[in-house]
Amino acid sequence: MKKSFKAVILFLILVFVFVALFIVFKSLRKEDAKENFQIVEKSSGIIINGDYVTYVNIGDEYNEAGAIFYDENGNAISGKIEISYYDGNEQVFNIDTRYVNDYVVKYEFNGMMAKRVVIISDRISPKFEELKTKTITSLEAATYDVNDGVLAMDNSSKTTVKCDNSIGTLPGNYLVICKATDPYGNVEVNKRLIKVIEGITFNYKNGLEIKFPKGSKYIYKYSLDGGNTFINCTNSELIHAEGSVIAAVYSNDELVMSNTYYIN
Repeated sequence: MKKSFKAVILFLILVFVFVALFIVFKSLRKEDAKENFQIVEKSSGIIINGDYVTYVNIGDEYNEAGAIFYDENGNAISGKIEISYYDGNEQVFNIDTRYVNDYVVKYEFNGMMAKRVVIISDRISPKFEELKTKTITSLEAATYDVNDGVLAMDNSSKTTVKCDNSIGTLPGNYLVICKATDPYGNVEVNKRLIKVIEGITFNYKNGLEIKFPKGSKYIYKYSLDGGNTFINCTNSELIHAEGSVIAAVYSNDELVMSNTYYIN
């Protein structure tokens, strides 16, 4: 009986110690939480809205996000913050996004200051106008400028266009790589197809044989009066004439190529 009573007393003592420790631990946690809350509550300063380093593309509008001042009671104040803009060390009226540049925005209130860096940059690549397929003859291929007719537009209005000169004089399809670069290093790459075909050839033997390049959409013509009138013909035509003969190839009513032969 005595042993059971002692066991009960020991159990009650352990429970009391556990409860006491729990109360002390909980009290300490409350003090920590109260202290952290007071630190937050008493903190003050200027907080910038948005990014401290803000990028604006050239030509776009800069929208001032502003800043907020928190007083020691955690109240937000925004209307009384003084905002000023600086280009280097010179204060300016606003941020000019027409040109690539860096600005500093200063937010000042109650003797405190925060800064934002605004970077006006050009990250827009040039855009090619439509690169149409070009068909030229073998004779033209030797001197043809692959940059001819290639245009690209850019927001800076200054673009350098360069195509590689990778075409040969043998008939075939040639893929040319064109690159457009603006003054800020933005690059756009596109491809252009140049078709090299056999040109108009003449062979004189008991008459003038005209051979035209083959094409399902081509229309073949020749003229005996200096180009005033043209006569339809096939892609291989034998004629008997004197003087000059102009041979021409058309596609969709547009002149593709022509050549002239003089008969003595």
